[in-house]
Amino acid sequence: MGLAQELEQWLRECTIGINKQRHEKRVLRWVEVSAENISLPLARQAALVRRETSGRKVEVVALVTSLPPADLDTTAWLRANRQHWGIENGLHQRLDASHNDDCYRVRTRQSLWFMGLCRRFSNSLFCHWRPQFKKPHHKTTTDFFNAMGAEHCTPAIHTLNAAKPGMFTRP
Repeated sequence: MGLAQELEQWLRECTIGINKQRHEKRVLRWVEVSAENISLPLARQAALVRRETSGRKVEVVALVTSLPPADLDTTAWLRANRQHWGIENGLHQRLDASHNDDCYRVRTRQSLWFMGLCRRFSNSLFCHWRPQFKKPHHKTTTDFFNAMGAEHCTPAIHTLNAAKPGMFTRP
């Protein structure tokens, strides 16, 4: 059976729901493929997701996975496609936006590891600093950096040196 014939036999699943207070319709079409058909090693399935969201242009996204159909059905495809942005919405977004992570060009593995460790430590300190405020969701990492700079990083240094570390540990 050729790839064109396989494409005609795609399964189809459609979900209609609300995404960020907008009506959204997602249609998934997938087919079982072989690595030779699409020139990707280990490929087992390929899919197209068509997203129609009110107030936005229609978007079509291609997906490929090494999982067999028994392990990833249509519902799991749509769920995995929705959840793949989870990493961008949490720590990774903070590292990109507030720590300017994508702007640095580190050339050695040790430097990359050390800078990543420091940025993640800084983010952890921010997560402990933020809840002390009346409206913590209004506090950003920029506010945290300004507060640490105003105190010459004293809370962070105390946290590093404390026997029982905490953001508000004082000597």
